[in-house]
Amino acid sequence: MGEFSKKVGEHGELIVKNFLSMIGWLSVQEGETIPCEHGEKHKESSNAKTTHGIDAFYSVKSQLQDFTLDNVVVSVKYTSKPYPNAPSTKFKSHLKDLANTLECFMHSDFRTENNQRYEMTGIKSARDIGVLFWLTSDRESQQDVLSKVFNVELDKTLIFSSMHVIDNSRASFIYDSISYVKKRFSEKDINFHYAFSSSNYSDPTIKKYGKIMPVEYLTSNVIPFRLVESTTGKVSFCLVCRDGFSEESINRLIYLASDVSQDFTDDFVFLFPDYDHLKHQSIVSGAGRMQEELLNKLNVEVYSFNESFEGLIHG
Repeated sequence: MGEFSKKVGEHGELIVKNFLSMIGWLSVQEGETIPCEHGEKHKESSNAKTTHGIDAFYSVKSQLQDFTLDNVVVSVKYTSKPYPNAPSTKFKSHLKDLANTLECFMHSDFRTENNQRYEMTGIKSARDIGVLFWLTSDRESQQDVLSKVFNVELDKTLIFSSMHVIDNSRASFIYDSISYVKKRFSEKDINFHYAFSSSNYSDPTIKKYGKIMPVEYLTSNVIPFRLVESTTGKVSFCLVCRDGFSEESINRLIYLASDVSQDFTDDFVFLFPDYDHLKHQSIVSGAGRMQEELLNKLNVEVYSFNESFEGLIHG
């Protein structure tokens, strides 16, 4: 049983490693160990804890926060069993494990040495962010386990600033989105669009788009891409929406896209998990009539990133 559990764990870590590569997180450090600074507080049995294992660590300059370094501590919890029917206890255990690791990471030599590498790059602050991958290989399991723990009450003694949790459903959304965009627009250069806000307007080194997915996008229900034609440089703005297609959602994306991209394109691609051309085209046309003044200036295409053979209607 112990050997099987080890194989399952190694399988999960390999999946996450390849997933991180897919979103542009290269040069990830694996299998790091740091000392536990709070042995009694963090102990899991009768013995005080002495170390914390870090499954993966990734450090990168933020493109969404001015002069900021993102230190991302990744924990992988992978199982061959289904998600629990009542997942709160297991979820809190996984979260506590990562939170305790983050607490000790913030005071570790490992963090200090990593941050020193960026001293001459204009970085003024660092964010220590946890990412928990809670995944299962059981396809019959409820894939969206996080919907069951949305209102769980966390231990108030846990010390961490920010944490993102990825379950099967969330991982599938990101994987399917990127895979579809790369396949359908294979002739274009695919980039993540970096949203502009009051948090990242003064750092001149921040880019407008690139190959690295910001950590914030891991738990966003909308993933923005810039699709650049290699020969002409023409840009299309693509938004992939996790929510189902509706009149409200298409109108929201039209306004969002036109607002953030008015300086670089008027070509838009919107992707939904369940868009059906036969059933939904009239809604898209209706949105066009409601926003006629706006859409007269825009070229809008809508697809499903879960298309079957019926997607051939688009050529």
